[in-house]
Amino acid sequence: MQNRYAMVMVINEMDFPHGTETLAALVMEEAVRRGWRVDLFSACYHPGRSAWRTFLDHAGVRVHQPGFWFLTGRLAPHYWLAWRLWWFVRRHRPTLVWSPDNAQMTCAALAIMPVDAPPFFVHDPGEASARTPHYHPLWFQVCARISGLSVHGRRQSLGAADHYRLSCPVRPLWPASAPPLRMPLPARQQGTLRFGQFGRLYSMKGIPFVIGAFAQVIEAGHDAELHFFGDGPEACSARELVDSLGLAARVSFHGGYQRQEMDDLVESIDVGLLSSIFEGFGLVMLELMSRGRPVIATDVGSSREVLEQLGGGWVVRRADTWDLARAMIHCCQHPHTVPETGRVARRVWENHFTPARLFDRLLQFWRDFGVPV
Repeated sequence: MQNRYAMVMVINEMDFPHGTETLAALVMEEAVRRGWRVDLFSACYHPGRSAWRTFLDHAGVRVHQPGFWFLTGRLAPHYWLAWRLWWFVRRHRPTLVWSPDNAQMTCAALAIMPVDAPPFFVHDPGEASARTPHYHPLWFQVCARISGLSVHGRRQSLGAADHYRLSCPVRPLWPASAPPLRMPLPARQQGTLRFGQFGRLYSMKGIPFVIGAFAQVIEAGHDAELHFFGDGPEACSARELVDSLGLAARVSFHGGYQRQEMDDLVESIDVGLLSSIFEGFGLVMLELMSRGRPVIATDVGSSREVLEQLGGGWVVRRADTWDLARAMIHCCQHPHTVPETGRVARRVWENHFTPARLFDRLLQFWRDFGVPV
């Protein structure tokens, strides 16, 4: 059976289960489910160690990658794969090209894009502002060549329009998260209140602010625990800070985890935390909401757009220990609001943030730019 539509997806890396790769996987899975043919071009994909190898094989997605991956710190493999990409496009004429990032691979493809190329759409997963430090310089030279740019939310659309100086419209396009394999039990409203933070322990995640805020919760006399799920370069300094504040009996570091463990891990906490200093969206917020957990999030990415307008949690100022502590203490003082807000979070996810909702938004975005899908 011939596929009615075909998509070429361009992504810089497809090895680790991080936010951008997860977003790409959700789009691929939903596209294939709806009868699309998907080919993936990735500069950094190692079949022997990629977390997505089984998923890609099962989905029937063909992966194209350079043979000399060890040079991906430079642009040579990206340009080599970009030439291969456009040769493939000329031969197979896909409906469109789409990228969930604006990293080196996407930039190289845009730099040598032929004039007769199909529509090329890019989704910027970052904050789309000067506050985000990792944009490749080539992006600012080639971004005007895209057919359309989408970003995670309204705040990012305003930032992108100013930061990139694009002539094409910039559209907010909310992401999604995969549904849980099973629905965890509701959050508790009695006993020790358990706060949990998921994700890599990097400086951008604001770990010291969480620990400082939790110290205020304990100092105020509340019965609470703090759990970190994930690993990273800030793990050692975070443990030292916990020990120096005398919180070792109340704070647990559980190390890295697999996606299939999320249901059990989320069930072990009552309130999720997103304490990032900057963030494109904060997909872990959706992963927690899908499992019926309320979220306390700093005012980064689209957290205010989601949690304040739709419900499911509380928003605090970024890098503000006192404001974060105030929200955590509120949960301790009013534990009945925790499962109630968790139920709201689940409804918000069902109504707005499933993979099907995401793909519907993508289809409408492409149609708005004249693509007949």
